Amino acid sequence: MATILTITLPIYLLIGLGFLSVRTGYFAGSDIRAIGTFVVRFALPALIFLAVGTETPSETLHWGLFAVYLSASLALFATCILVGRLVFRARWSMLGVVGLGMVGSNSAFVGFPLLSILYPDLAVTIFATVMLLENVILIPLALAVADAGERSSSTPLQGFLKGLKGLIKNPLVLSILVALAYSLSGLTLPEPILRPIEMLRPIASPVALFAVGGTVAAATLASARDMAVPMGVILVGKLVLHPLFFLAATLLLPALPDEIRHAGLINAACPMLSIFPLIAMAYGRELLASTALMVTTAASFVTISGLLWIISLAAS
Repeated sequence: MATILTITLPIYLLIGLGFLSVRTGYFAGSDIRAIGTFVVRFALPALIFLAVGTETPSETLHWGLFAVYLSASLALFATCILVGRLVFRARWSMLGVVGLGMVGSNSAFVGFPLLSILYPDLAVTIFATVMLLENVILIPLALAVADAGERSSSTPLQGFLKGLKGLIKNPLVLSILVALAYSLSGLTLPEPILRPIEMLRPIASPVALFAVGGTVAAATLASARDMAVPMGVILVGKLVLHPLFFLAATLLLPALPDEIRHAGLINAACPMLSIFPLIAMAYGRELLASTALMVTTAASFVTISGLLWIISLAAS
């Protein structure tokens, strides 16, 4: 267990540093937003370009993992929608937000830094594969559900198309596509252009973790108490049900190599994506999303550490 804590504790200490920096006023919320924007638009794309662009697509993306992870996420999302509508009569906007909170992992800011330590040779493969399916399928699907019946001028299809249009502006998805194109082209960039990209690569993970802490600092414990029930549903769905559904999918679909299965399971167990409150804001659910992000990120220290302990026992 001590070895596991040496892996997870530094990650959550960086998250805690970002949290305390904002809560104490040492950093302003606008500063954290600027840092997060820098990471998303420059540092992570640089890392993705160098990692993905230097390999062939068949070596970067893992389609077996894509099928397993997507099947698990869609099954959990569908369960959320069916139970929410048939049992709780929840509004579509609530269902879309809660469903996304359950299946959308923070692959960029938590999953990738964690996997870079645990499985350095697989981290980019897991990240690229999950980012592709989240941004092309899961997020547009959640937008379509959230839009259903909420606005007279919007239909589920329009919500889905709106999500697809948003991909054009997503720098992480664009960086994956550009890197794949660069890999297929066989071209080689000159050293003066590659060097600044290489300088950005090592700062992506630590700065991203700091930005996560600053982001969740905007929520308060008082608001967390007010949102206890739906927040608890999101927390259990993300940290417990999502990895369990992934584990079940690995048993039903073609077998994955052990390391790919373990890495995918860890990514599924990560808290929700850091832009979760921004997506929920369009439906008036930003308070729920921000408090869920805060509590789930904090709780994930315990759940992920426990998961790593179980994996280590199974491997020994």
